Amino acid sequence: MERHRWLPLEANPEVSYQFLKQLGLHPKWQFVDVYGMDPELLSMVPRPVCAVLLLFPITEKYEVFRTEEEEKIKSQGQDVKSSVYFMKQTISNACGTIGLIHAIANNKDKMHFESGSTLKKFLEESVSMSPEERARYLENYDAIRVTHETSAHEGQTESSSPSSSQPHCSHCRTKASSLCHHASLPWVKRNHVDPAKATSPSLRLRRWRPFLRLPSLGLHSVAPNIDEKVDLHFIALVHVDGHLYELDGRKPFPINHGETSDETLLEDAIEVCKKFMERDPDELRFNAIALSAA
Repeated sequence: MERHRWLPLEANPEVSYQFLKQLGLHPKWQFVDVYGMDPELLSMVPRPVCAVLLLFPITEKYEVFRTEEEEKIKSQGQDVKSSVYFMKQTISNACGTIGLIHAIANNKDKMHFESGSTLKKFLEESVSMSPEERARYLENYDAIRVTHETSAHEGQTESSSPSSSQPHCSHCRTKASSLCHHASLPWVKRNHVDPAKATSPSLRLRRWRPFLRLPSLGLHSVAPNIDEKVDLHFIALVHVDGHLYELDGRKPFPINHGETSDETLLEDAIEVCKKFMERDPDELRFNAIALSAA
């Protein structure tokens, strides 16, 4: 049983940037939106890319797959390099922070940390720990918890209409000013919307499917109830020693998705994202952001 519960983070490059900046990471690398899976849309992502975060819905279909995948790997085994930094998730709603930690920890040699960086200190102190020990260490690491809570209050949006009863139910809180960035990955392809033109609120609400159903245009910034149930989850996709790993704190171990390279990481990670989407073809609640060179 989870002993701790945090507010969920928003799947937003701006929030991720501020979160990591407060933890002492120099902005040499920054998260950017991934607008779609087609080559021309992937070409909009600055290179190189060293990690991809995927936000996806936890559905019954996915849970069945997750159980089958775990049993298969336990039976057949897999190759996981000892250099992969992996931690379990024991804090409810902390998957966003854990995804960011996974992304940075497995690219630590590429990162520039400010003097006295909280994140660098956490990574150095936890490097020799087991995944379970790292999870417990994070539970009581107040500097990261406080930064998480501060970031979790950034960009909160829900309808200001008194008649609205739609609950806030997502790990991703969509900003009114950037709804077009937080639609499902295939939405650009289906509607042929040029991301550069998707700037007006009317176009975003008409042509893009945000994570939150917004019954009116009256939006205001609020913090969610910490006890509200969420059904979306973050994972990180990273390149370590020539292999693409899926890092999900809900799983008992990293998932090796085969060979990759610094040059092909984004495309290889998107292929994994496609499989998530194919398992739930009726779902639109998918979002991806990439950690790219600034």
